[in-house]
Amino acid sequence: MRISTGITLLDKRLGGGLPAGSMVCVYANPVSMPEAFLYQFSSVGIAYYVTTSRLPKFIIEDMKSLEIEVDHLEFIDVFSRYYISDSGGFIIEDQYRDRDVFDFIDSELSEIDTKNPVIIFDNLSFFLNLNVPIGLKEWLINKIYITSKNLDGISYCYMIKGSQPKQIENMVINLSDVVFDIDSEKAGDRVVNRLGIPKMRKMKPIDETFRYYISHGIQIDTSRDIA
Repeated sequence: MRISTGITLLDKRLGGGLPAGSMVCVYANPVSMPEAFLYQFSSVGIAYYVTTSRLPKFIIEDMKSLEIEVDHLEFIDVFSRYYISDSGGFIIEDQYRDRDVFDFIDSELSEIDTKNPVIIFDNLSFFLNLNVPIGLKEWLINKIYITSKNLDGISYCYMIKGSQPKQIENMVINLSDVVFDIDSEKAGDRVVNRLGIPKMRKMKPIDETFRYYISHGIQIDTSRDIA
């Protein structure tokens, strides 16, 4: 079974989408606006959006501005759990919150019982940089992987390039079934955004890269990259 990425021309190149049960590492330069990919991925079926860096209401505003439907979304609000106190203010210091947030995400993932869900981690780097033993980070990576398999869903894990230790970064890439490499390059007086998919289990890896731009979601440049 394939699950759509929500990007029509990319699905066409992938033969209908990605294999159900895949853990996908979205390995991206934040300059290339990878969150637009996450919004598009979450537009398919029933989606659970784990947000770590912003409140859900701001993500909803961004998605609506790109004309992406949000009614099917369920947010797992790690941001509020980690940064906002019961009184509504920001937490300045709490020695227990790094471990607590792992318990929270464990509970939330364990409660998902939807078949073929799409789970978005925006972003995984948040968890990888918390002050906890590396074994706890390894546990989370494996939890995501096993959850994807057990539910026949897709988990998209946004990992910010260069923002976590290389050892743990390599572990995520190694375990992932699919790797989306998203970056920007300067071409003359223009900035060009590119998507590469160098790793795909159960499918033949794609040896080309796709130019894309952002307008009402992700638009693949059909003039040169996809016939």
